[in-house]
Amino acid sequence: MTRHAFGGSPADFAMEKVGNQLLLRPGAIGTVWDAPVEGNQYTDLTDTALNPITQITADSNGAVAFYGPDGVTSLYIDFEYGKRFILTATDIGTIVDQLATTVAGLSGANSVPKDTVTTKGDLIVGTGNATVTRLGAGTAGQQLVAAPTATAGVAWSNGWRRRALPDLSTADAVSTITPPTITVTRQSTSTIASAQPLLAPDTGPFLYLGAGSFTYGTGTPDSSYYLPLSRYPNTYTSGQAHWAVEFWTDASLFEIKFKYISAATKYRLSVDDRKLTDLAQLTGATVGSEGSSHVLKVNFGTAAPRKIRFDFTTMPWGGLFLPPGATAWKPAPRGGRLGVLGDSICDGSAENTGAGIGTWVYRLGRLLGCTDVWDQARGGTGYITPGSFATLGNRVAGDITPYSFDRLIVWAGYNDNGGNQTTISNAAAALYTALKSAIAPGGDIFVIGCYSATGTPAGSITNTDNTIRAAAAGAGLPFVSPLSGTVYDAVGNPIVTQGPWITAANASAYVGADNVHPNDAGHIYLSRRIYQAMCAAMPA
Repeated sequence: MTRHAFGGSPADFAMEKVGNQLLLRPGAIGTVWDAPVEGNQYTDLTDTALNPITQITADSNGAVAFYGPDGVTSLYIDFEYGKRFILTATDIGTIVDQLATTVAGLSGANSVPKDTVTTKGDLIVGTGNATVTRLGAGTAGQQLVAAPTATAGVAWSNGWRRRALPDLSTADAVSTITPPTITVTRQSTSTIASAQPLLAPDTGPFLYLGAGSFTYGTGTPDSSYYLPLSRYPNTYTSGQAHWAVEFWTDASLFEIKFKYISAATKYRLSVDDRKLTDLAQLTGATVGSEGSSHVLKVNFGTAAPRKIRFDFTTMPWGGLFLPPGATAWKPAPRGGRLGVLGDSICDGSAENTGAGIGTWVYRLGRLLGCTDVWDQARGGTGYITPGSFATLGNRVAGDITPYSFDRLIVWAGYNDNGGNQTTISNAAAALYTALKSAIAPGGDIFVIGCYSATGTPAGSITNTDNTIRAAAAGAGLPFVSPLSGTVYDAVGNPIVTQGPWITAANASAYVGADNVHPNDAGHIYLSRRIYQAMCAAMPA
């Protein structure tokens, strides 16, 4: 700081009023204060030669001149003539001129207009040397994270943090409660004595997870059964076959109404967020009853509040029956909305139990603490390969954009590996651009490279893996290679290498009899490998 000069002007003299006259008082001694009355005395003073002094002495003419304490531009002087007088630093004009120059320099190109921000919570962030931009306010629950590929260098994120993930020892564990008694009856009405009226799918206290755009079918019995249209080709009979419903109830027993399709009709029951069986179960409906209505009774034997979840595959849902006096209410989802866009490694095959609800997808959701897991994969498809359905890029508008995913995993390429690598690269780049606009603001995308069912992948698989990795880096997306287990950050730098997923030593344990698709053990294994790869790319 700087000392400022006081006095030395024609008005700065020590004087005393005597009668009607002001008389000069050479040699008068005064003290310096920070207030007109009382206050604190300044003693850190110097004379005009910068010699330390603690009080002021008028010269032989009665004139007063001195330097005040550092940074002080006004003060009060007291010569004990009954009143303190204010003095202002003699260089105050210079200070004002300097301030005016500084303010002028802040206008024009060197200023940030206040209308840069438009909404409460907006941030102004640097995008480079002397360059700023507006970062719009995030939404409740989002976190501000580093985003090297974003314009602002930071972004609001809905993503996971490692420290917020559930305990691995329980996240995908089977419940230890005494299992309920489960029976099935071929009829559309309840077998519960004096059951309450049906709680219909569209009006009951149900939380639908893993799918959207639910609707009833037409004709008998489909007009009373609810199914989602949220997966290609987005029709009632050929849409999303894998989804879940949750509800709370204090009933000792209840029944759900469903339509039996075939041996592919299966479910997994969870109570209080713990699955009762590891694999999906058959309903108990018999051959010959395909297309018929059934009720599945779940009997706990005692009444208590319980959170119920059914994961369904190929199982049209018709609502809930409760016994007299029981109530039911709707839960809230946890962990945001997780989607998976891919092929049959995600969608399931004949090599695993329970189709899509038996793959690594639902298991990964549980490991990540996410209840709303959408398997938007279709077997036989890829970046450039439509199979019997459509390419990944052609499914974005119908399967991704309408549903505001907080996190999205893309795993494909196996069905493309015989194609032209430039074509795959272009398709991947276009897909990632579309997905970044299609997911929820602040959402995360994680890309997995080309799958290999052996420990010695063909050159075309290795080339496809490399092509996808380069496209992910170009789009600013984190990536993991199943061939090496190397995890890359959003700008393509390796974070960690965790080793190949499928090897010559473990392929027989994890790959099914068709020598391509994972079996049940393989999906358990893959869920853990993907979980750990994603953890490596997450903030702590």
